[in-house]
Amino acid sequence: MKSVKSVLGRVVILLLLILSTSFGFAANSAQAGITDQIAQVYQSAKSGGKDAFCRKADAFGGSFSVRSFDGSLCSNSTTIAALSQYVCNNPSVAGFGGSSCDVKGRQRLGGQDPLTVLKQEAKSATGATKDLINKFVPGL
Repeated sequence: MKSVKSVLGRVVILLLLILSTSFGFAANSAQAGITDQIAQVYQSAKSGGKDAFCRKADAFGGSFSVRSFDGSLCSNSTTIAALSQYVCNNPSVAGFGGSSCDVKGRQRLGGQDPLTVLKQEAKSATGATKDLINKFVPGL
């Protein structure tokens, strides 16, 4: 009987190890996905400016914006939430108000001033996120 319990114990430990490793990869994949999405948005905004950054996206047409992916960047990144609120609402870009990104970004910021948040976030921003900040709020 001890050998069955011992084998079952080892199987359970092995399964737990496999599951914990799988969740670690999923978290890394999610972060990589966000980084890729930000890079796609930056590529669109690089040549198209504010309008390209704030427009309604068309993934089938290959145009990405901060509103792509049902506004998920605005709920997953404080920096992108602040940037979208600052850039797309000053003055307001047609169709941005009330969009998923607008609503999720406001929720993410929780009433904080977007420029104040950007000043803080700019200190640690890297890659395409830093490039977006430099493009739309130079000098931070």
